[in-house]
Amino acid sequence: MSLLNKLKEKITGKQTPVKITTLINYCTNDYKFIGACIQEALKFSFEVIVPYTDHFYDGSLENKALLEKTIKENPGAKFEFFPYDPKLDVLPQHWVTYARVVGWKKSSPDTDFILFLDADEVVDGDRFKDFLSKFPLSKMNVIKLANYYYFRDIAYQSETFEDSAVIARKNLLTEEMIMDFLDRDKSFRDIVEPKARMVLGTDNQPLIHHYSWVRSEEEMIKKVSTWGHSHERDWVQLVKDEFANGFKGVDFVHGYKYRTVDPFIKPTN
Repeated sequence: MSLLNKLKEKITGKQTPVKITTLINYCTNDYKFIGACIQEALKFSFEVIVPYTDHFYDGSLENKALLEKTIKENPGAKFEFFPYDPKLDVLPQHWVTYARVVGWKKSSPDTDFILFLDADEVVDGDRFKDFLSKFPLSKMNVIKLANYYYFRDIAYQSETFEDSAVIARKNLLTEEMIMDFLDRDKSFRDIVEPKARMVLGTDNQPLIHHYSWVRSEEEMIKKVSTWGHSHERDWVQLVKDEFANGFKGVDFVHGYKYRTVDPFIKPTN
């Protein structure tokens, strides 16, 4: 029997309340998702912090007007600006993890756990609250939450689950851990037991909807040209090849197969 199941067996009734700070990495490439991401997170979070800067991670200028619009539309979140230095000769992934460090440092000293999200990862807030009332999070040090994965359209849901989002006990995190090239996986690997990954809700389904590749061709090209993984593959050509035809039911990123579902969110225009 796994450690997690042993813990569940020993614990009955309502779980010890914990304070969760949700940190959301954001650039305006994800504007269509940030509203839903914040609103769902506010349902269960002690605070929601959104680190942002004035450049995309490839060094090109951000959309200042859209950043300002995002902040105005989401007063429940704390937006934390950090300066981007184009003179630094670092991989784009550095800025991804640095943004998480900024949010971690700005989090309240009263918080117990940090949930690291990207703006295109939308938690089902109501189901997550139910999950927290029954799952022994207060007994854990770190967990990875399973998520649904989407491609091209909010109705195209992968048959394969992933687990990118991490909830870690704040006092066990370090700057070196968060800044690592492995990003959130580093925190999960380094933090000691008890921990669990691919954690599902009380209904044995994922608690997060990851809309990473829900984009038009233009939006996808903008994403792959400015994100933290831009150096890894010839993403632009892959996107062009994808949109040369209708959706074939399989993505070019992982080779996952997809089914059609009722959308969980309505993206912001």
